[in-house]
Amino acid sequence: MKKTLALILVLLLAAIPALAASNEIAFLPPAMTSPFYASCIEGAQPVAEAAGYTLTVMAPEVESDYAGQMQLIEDMITKGVAGIAVCGINIDALVAGIKKANAAGIPVVMFNSITELSGCEVYAYSGYNQYNGGGKIADWVNEKTGGKANVAIIEGLPSDYTTQRMGGFVDKCKEAYPGVVVVASQAGDWEREKGMNAATNMLQAHPEINVFYGLSDEMALGAAQACKQAGRADILCVGLDGNPNAKEAVKAGELTATLDVGPVAIGKNAIEALVKAIHGETLENKIIEAETTVVDSANVDQFLK
Repeated sequence: MKKTLALILVLLLAAIPALAASNEIAFLPPAMTSPFYASCIEGAQPVAEAAGYTLTVMAPEVESDYAGQMQLIEDMITKGVAGIAVCGINIDALVAGIKKANAAGIPVVMFNSITELSGCEVYAYSGYNQYNGGGKIADWVNEKTGGKANVAIIEGLPSDYTTQRMGGFVDKCKEAYPGVVVVASQAGDWEREKGMNAATNMLQAHPEINVFYGLSDEMALGAAQACKQAGRADILCVGLDGNPNAKEAVKAGELTATLDVGPVAIGKNAIEALVKAIHGETLENKIIEAETTVVDSANVDQFLK
């Protein structure tokens, strides 16, 4: 009898972490180097709390640490969380981890991406159309430059994000704006300092540049710093993310424009979908798309809190 009671106690104690974790939702950005993810968390947190879950946020130190993010996914699976919301720079590298979550019966939602993965089951995708976003920036550049622009692009890490944001811009210019020409392109790895260095290098090689398009706000802010140091106030610097610090920089005249992609809505939509997944509900549409708007001096006040 004593042995039976002891065994029951051991089993109950072993189950406590899993029971506690079942009230957790894991929110796994690729890193926290960009304020974009803080805005996603801002949207996600209250939704999780209102549904009775604790939002556990964890991320690698750098966005290129794909193995580190995979380990975090595995840790959350072992912990027995109720659901996982994940954003990866290398989305294909997430497939193995998502398959493990599928096998464990833990629902997965991807945020900041609407590119559907094959080989695994993702309940929903919360993001924005990055290709169309690049096209909107092309529209804006064409309008602001009167159809004559020498553009330098600051790329992120090799990824679907870089491909879509750059491709949307380049293709739109080729289709509709022959006077808007990309004269240089260099990687900035999503970081401000690297973006500044890339912009400095391209400006030295191509002094005819009059527009910098950073595929993230942080890289665009780096480009703006480079232009300031070079005494080139004539150059337009546009980014993409719509981060709060970028909007403040637009208001202050330090950055020309940013594409607001609704990061708060992306986080909110991701957790709303994940809660539905946990409760066994069915979605009519797996793609949940946020609106995008170019924010410049003409409309920035509408986007500042």
